[in-house]
Amino acid sequence: MANRDRNLARIVACLALIGLAACAGEETAEVAASAAGNDPECITIAEGLYVFENGKFTATAAPVPQVVERVTRVSTGWVGEIETALAAAGYPWMGIVARENVATLTGLAPDADAKRRALEIGTTALQTDPVSSAEITIIVDGIGIESGERGPGESLAALAQGGISEAACQQALNQTMEGQKIHFPTNRSDISPVSTGLLDAVAGISMLCDDYAIEIGSHTDSRGSDEYNLVLSQKRADAIRQYLLEQGVAVDQLTAIGFGESMPLDKADTPDSRDRNVRTEFRISRRP
Repeated sequence: MANRDRNLARIVACLALIGLAACAGEETAEVAASAAGNDPECITIAEGLYVFENGKFTATAAPVPQVVERVTRVSTGWVGEIETALAAAGYPWMGIVARENVATLTGLAPDADAKRRALEIGTTALQTDPVSSAEITIIVDGIGIESGERGPGESLAALAQGGISEAACQQALNQTMEGQKIHFPTNRSDISPVSTGLLDAVAGISMLCDDYAIEIGSHTDSRGSDEYNLVLSQKRADAIRQYLLEQGVAVDQLTAIGFGESMPLDKADTPDSRDRNVRTEFRISRRP
């Protein structure tokens, strides 16, 4: 229990850095202000159980069963300890799936704002825990929303809990990209920030599937010349490869190919068909 309380205290303290927690009471505020002057990265607070409600963390002398008992925890080790801390902090629906150096935050948030806060507190928890911070190199968003939006790392979490095979890896990539696009500004090859969560999920799958090669195929629509589209698609494929490398995917695992407009899914000249043809595909194969 002491370890779990220390993990929760660490989460609460470091949340102050990202503006999620507001100190409650003069004594707590004085502790935070004093500690902040001693450590530029994190503050130290007294050990104990804290409850997150109404935008604040408040110390409580006893556990709060109605919050913690909503979810039965089966995880063990540092994953179980962090999940228990997250439940006590007001996120009993959030879990962690970890395998090798990849961690996926999972669960079903009531709304988009709750998901945003959960991602921040979950990421902070993983980054400040002494064990997970040493083992985990990439944290992926696998949190869905009750209205129906799924987290980009949903299929990654499923892969991490099963067997790693060529078929399983391809299925995870296909499901991750289903109905999704990696966005670029028109006629440019710099990746839009809205696509980083999706690419992080692809990176996580790639790391777990490091026994296999992955081809990154970029496709354009038919607007513009063949030569221009071929060059643009190659630049986009290269940009995706570079992003995945920066997340830690092995250099020799990835191949980037720009296909231009040569492989359309829909040959009609309509906005919908053009939208279908502009896409990125990932293909798994055995390494040579």
